[in-house]
This record gives sequence, structure tokens and C-alpha cells, in this order.
Amino acid sequence: MVGPPPQDTATRLIGIIFGPPGSGKGTQAARMEAEFKLKHLSTGEILRAEVARGTPIGKEAGRIMAAGDLVPDKLIVDIVRGRLPEADLIERLLRRAEVEGRADDTRQAITERMHEYHKLTEAVLDHYARQGVALERIDGTGTPDQVFDRIRKAVPSSLAGEGAPGRKGPGRVGADAS
Repeated sequence: MVGPPPQDTATRLIGIIFGPPGSGKGTQAARMEAEFKLKHLSTGEILRAEVARGTPIGKEAGRIMAAGDLVPDKLIVDIVRGRLPEADLIERLLRRAEVEGRADDTRQAITERMHEYHKLTEAVLDHYARQGVALERIDGTGTPDQVFDRIRKAVPSSLAGEGAPGRKGPGRVGADAS
């Protein structure tokens, strides 16, 4: 998530929503985009669109995703560059696959993606925490409205607007919707 340019151009907010597959990242990102006037880029949506287009890079990404593996950063960067100027979670993902017709959400692929998330993606969050980057961890359990209320309370007031709940000060960088 990238916020609007602040008055002081020396600071800029870039937020990254971390969470395992099915944790509600896309749902909350869409709400944040609308409420806080942010720009949301979803690598998952970008990858699925590329696969649907049948491009060579999309075919390669599709093979990787169907196996339940994470698409390598280099491949994601190439795709994005071309477009720019547990068990409860598995059931949730399987329901989403059925409703949305998402072929990449099979039980085997989901299980592998969960393993990959815990092995690789959480390490990124831990890295930033060790570097002293200011992080906000949001409990992603409950209804989408309950989760969004927690997000609203954690959002910097510079994005939330005058008098809105949130914390003041620059450098608030991330949210963990696990």
C-alpha cells in the first residue's frame, strides 16, 4: 500500500500487508485503499491475470503456482515491471476457489503455500523488525469488520485524517494480518 504524497516530501509511507494465504490480506487492502486513498498492488492478482492471458511468463508462473510453490522474486518483478508506468485458512481458500473459480487453490497447493509462507515470508517480517522498522501487528482473526476496526486504530493519523483514530508520527511502515 502506498499513501498519498505527504506535505513533507522527506517522508513517505509504504505499507506491506503480511499474512498467510486466506488471512484476508486482499479484503483488508481493498478497504484500506478506499478509506485511506491508497494504491493497492496485489502480486497474486497480477500473477493470476498474467496466467489467464497465457503469456510465456504467465505460463511459467502458472506451473509454479499449481505446484503450490511461491513464484520467485525475479519472475514477480518481471511481471510487475511490465504492468507499472492453518486448517481454517485452507477451508476458506477452498471456498474462495469454488466461488471465484481459482484453479491455483487446490488443497495440495494451499498446503504447500502455507508451508512456504511460514518458511520464507515470515522471515521477511522478522528481518524488518530486527532492522528497527516500525511495524504494526494486527490480529487478523474475526470478521472482516472486526479486523478493519483494528487496522483503523493502528493507521497513522496522517492517513486517517484529522481527528481520526490512529497514531501520529512518521515511519509507521507495516501491518501483519496473520
